[in-house]
Amino acid sequence: MFDKVRESDQKVFPAAWYAVAWSKDVDTSPIKRRLLGKDLVLYRNPAGSVSAIHAYCPHRGADLSLGSCRDGQLVCPYHAWRFDTDGRCIEIPAHPNRPIPAFAHTFTYPVTERAGLLWVYPQANDKGSTAAAPDLQMFPELEDQQYTAAPYAAIWRAHLTRVIESVIDVAHVPIVHRATIGKKSKEEIQITFEADGDHIQVKNGSGLLHYQFPQQWILTIPDQTRNKIYNYVTFTPIDENKTAIFGLAGRSFAKAVPGMNRIFSRYSAKVLEEDRALVESQHPRPIPEALRMEAHVPADGPQVRFRQRWYEFLTGDEQKIRLDGLRCDAEHQ
Repeated sequence: MFDKVRESDQKVFPAAWYAVAWSKDVDTSPIKRRLLGKDLVLYRNPAGSVSAIHAYCPHRGADLSLGSCRDGQLVCPYHAWRFDTDGRCIEIPAHPNRPIPAFAHTFTYPVTERAGLLWVYPQANDKGSTAAAPDLQMFPELEDQQYTAAPYAAIWRAHLTRVIESVIDVAHVPIVHRATIGKKSKEEIQITFEADGDHIQVKNGSGLLHYQFPQQWILTIPDQTRNKIYNYVTFTPIDENKTAIFGLAGRSFAKAVPGMNRIFSRYSAKVLEEDRALVESQHPRPIPEALRMEAHVPADGPQVRFRQRWYEFLTGDEQKIRLDGLRCDAEHQ
């Protein structure tokens, strides 16, 4: 299987829902975000619904995030062309009485709000396809009302695959995180994990690490009956060498205590930062296209299973997004 994977596949990513911003950060003032090498603009209409539109005006390429939202429509800052939530141009002020040509329209992306995050599906709505975006599958803890969650985030200069491997790697915890979560961990470990399809679950002491392909991970303590906590992260490929991480540190206690969210956010961000420089230093930038190109020991079992699943994606018929714009069908035949 691995001999079919090519170097150019480092530019290939799963078509999936990716978090691009916190819900609280998006209002009627448009903001720009980058997903899989493409810029998009997010904004709310007066009713509160969010739209995700291609970031540049089809007229002269002006950045629409510099524009404004009027009556729920996005207005270009350069010539005041107006676009509705479907990306259709509905007004050209310079020619108010002329029909609007088809080339004046732009395109949008499916967007949804879950767990305090805005998620975008990277398949544009203008492709003529009748296939709807799939449902966004979430871990139940994220929408369980018994928890309150403290947000944190980071951007790493690393390929998505290297970032994901870092959170399912238990062996590095007592070494890299010796000042935080790894204080009581031993360097010698026996890895216990299960892998089934899109899921990898790793037992680490009393904690359970659960990775769901391609972009979500959560740490829970299954035996907790009170004072429950979880730590959740989701990964968004900005491009082939940059990944955004959005995290939520959830707890079932001290939910109304002033300053508690800030404490949880800062601690979680500190733990995350302990990994950043090491992951950014890895070469090659993405995981190698063959297992034999890096050494492996039994403690690497979860990462090996992740690589196998990633190569199944690359060589299979799952929907793909390419950063170089090439077609993905029939590539590995």
